[in-house]
Parts: sequence; C-alpha cells; structure tokens
Amino acid sequence: MKTSKLFILIVAMLLSACSTTNVVSDYNPNIDFSRYQHYLWSESSGADKNISPFIIDNVKAALQTQLSNRAYLKAPAPQAADFIVKYYLAEAADTIDRSPRLGLGIGSFGGNFGMSSSVGVPLGKDTVNRNVQIIIDFINPADMKLSWRGSLVVELHNSDPKANTAMIEEAVAEILNQFPPS
Repeated sequence: MKTSKLFILIVAMLLSACSTTNVVSDYNPNIDFSRYQHYLWSESSGADKNISPFIIDNVKAALQTQLSNRAYLKAPAPQAADFIVKYYLAEAADTIDRSPRLGLGIGSFGGNFGMSSSVGVPLGKDTVNRNVQIIIDFINPADMKLSWRGSLVVELHNSDPKANTAMIEEAVAEILNQFPPS
C-alpha cells in the first residue's frame, strides 16, 4: 500500500514537471464582452520574418474555425464590427532536447523496497525545438484600444507539417478558452 502511494506521488511530481506553458491572458475590465458578436480581421496581423507563411496561415485558419465554433460571425461591414481580431506570431526561445537524461526506478520484492535513479548520457545529436508564441488580440473598434489578449508558446516540429497544424489548432483553442474572461 505504501509503495503504490509513493509511486503515485512520484508520477504526479514528474507529470507536473513536464507540464506545458500555460495560456497568459489579460483584459480591460471595463469592456462588456457579452456584446461581442461580429468581428473583423486586423490588417496588421502577421509574424516575425523567420516564421513560415504556412504557420501564419494555419493560425488564421484555426482562429477562424474557433471563432465560428463559438458563434462569432465575420462582420458584413466595418461599421458592424463589435471587435477586431489581430494575431501575431513571435519567435520564442528555442529549446534543446538532449533526451534521455534521467531515469527513476521503484520496486519491491518479497517485502523489500528499493528505489534507484540514474543520469543518462545523450546519444546522437541534440534536437533543437522551435518555439513560437501565438498572440491573439481583440481590439475595440470605437477607440482602437486593446480589450483582450491571450498568448501561448508552442513547440513546433521541424519535419512534420501535419503535427504543426494540429498543435496550432489545439493552441488557438486553448487560448480562446480564456475568452470571454469571467
């Protein structure tokens, strides 16, 4: 019984250490977000120059899908817009993956309990993971001031565009789960 509780504790600690970056959001508390129904795209959306145009297009497509799924409609005319949607992709610090690095073991045999740890030597080349920060802004068209912002750093795959598309769709959904603020 003690062994299983210890194992669960260690697994929980390891999983929390491996958690991804959280969404960061902020907003103007004086805005009534319940009136937001129609949006326009900002002409100044885009990305840092080193980010692939395919990634930029994936963010816009994911954002458009998520807005539609949440019953927001594209405004038929600029004066009908309740908010302007602006998105930006910025390069974030790359991470280096030198796996495997650490091993933990727990076991018992015949009433005895043992625990071990080891440090591994990286085999082969290090993998450099590209990280991109997705920033989504909602702007009040009346005064062109920011009303809400959400952002998240995602890790992109260097050789798998389908995985990148799925990662971006998930990231945009996670960002928009913070809207409207409660």
